[in-house]
Amino acid sequence: MLAPLKNLLGNVTMYVALQKALGSDRLRYRCLAELDLRDGDTVIDVGCGPAYYFDRLPKVTYFGFDTSERYIAHATARYGSERATFSTEIFGERHLGVLPPADAVLLLGLLHHLSDEDSRALLRVASQALAPGGRVIAVDTCYAPGQGRISKWMSDNDRGEHVREPAAFEALARESFADVSGEVVDDAIRVPSSFWMMRMATPLHVPTA
Repeated sequence: MLAPLKNLLGNVTMYVALQKALGSDRLRYRCLAELDLRDGDTVIDVGCGPAYYFDRLPKVTYFGFDTSERYIAHATARYGSERATFSTEIFGERHLGVLPPADAVLLLGLLHHLSDEDSRALLRVASQALAPGGRVIAVDTCYAPGQGRISKWMSDNDRGEHVREPAAFEALARESFADVSGEVVDDAIRVPSSFWMMRMATPLHVPTA
């Protein structure tokens, strides 16, 4: 992707405006609808960015993580409260046992930015962070069978350096979860694009006492 666009995405206001102009916000709202979150749930959002979809959540206890200080500062100023905590950190094993068990973990637009090794590590920690019955949802730019030229161009030029085919995302998830399902979403945004939306539950890695 061109450098000027990368710089543009660093501006929180422009980033949110672009997400909404493209319709990418609808993709995230669809992921939230899949989770069917309820008041009182605990949510961990890894790679939350400015968390512009926070108002769509019910009265959950929310922990958002992102490495962008600018995004986290914006989210904290706008949404920080007794039920929302934002951190400029990489979510990892050190947070297990510190945060309450999560009813849901959000990985929205994150795995296609991570190598296989880093994706495995994150998915393992996400599985260990879940409360009984908890679930994880991820959505990422992907390469899909029958993908049109514009959609493939979008995948080729995504900011993420690890855009994969659905089977590759699923294989990584199955190393940490017994229940994995997903689907290609190609009608969510206004520009022809393909995304892999993946649901994960039933962790294989049970934390030791």
